[in-house]
Amino acid sequence: MLMVIGIDPGLRGAIAALDAQGQVIGAWPMPAAGGEVHAAGIADRLRSLRCFDPAQDIGGVVIEKVGAMPQQGVTSTFTFGTGWGMVRGVCAALSLPVRLASPVLWKKRILAGLPHDKAGAVRFCASRWPTAELILPGCRVPHDGIADALCLAEYGRVLEPIR
Repeated sequence: MLMVIGIDPGLRGAIAALDAQGQVIGAWPMPAAGGEVHAAGIADRLRSLRCFDPAQDIGGVVIEKVGAMPQQGVTSTFTFGTGWGMVRGVCAALSLPVRLASPVLWKKRILAGLPHDKAGAVRFCASRWPTAELILPGCRVPHDGIADALCLAEYGRVLEPIR
């Protein structure tokens, strides 16, 4: 069975996994510690997915290819870039095949007919996976990082398979 993992690499990002039929295996907020992306937490999550089923085949990881945003401060840009690099480094250390997907490309293909923003991703996920837990315990609004990670996994599964 093929599994595709989508990662929205920001501090408020997430990790999500879909099986070959597009069913949600799981979706989790980005592991963080001390206000930064936590590499060991990412590694633990990805290892646990590999062990989800001993016969499970990781089809690959789709990571959002991001860059600095206009008006973003130097410190926040550096922190974000460090977290993005940690995500890539953990995937490399675990020998997982990775594909980078630009937000413009995956949103154009997955969110067709919807706004190409966080709200559009949440709407797509709520419609595509009505039982997916987009609202975390203690929260009132959907976690848009989880929605983006699910969309990235769907992009990798359906439109741009990783070989």
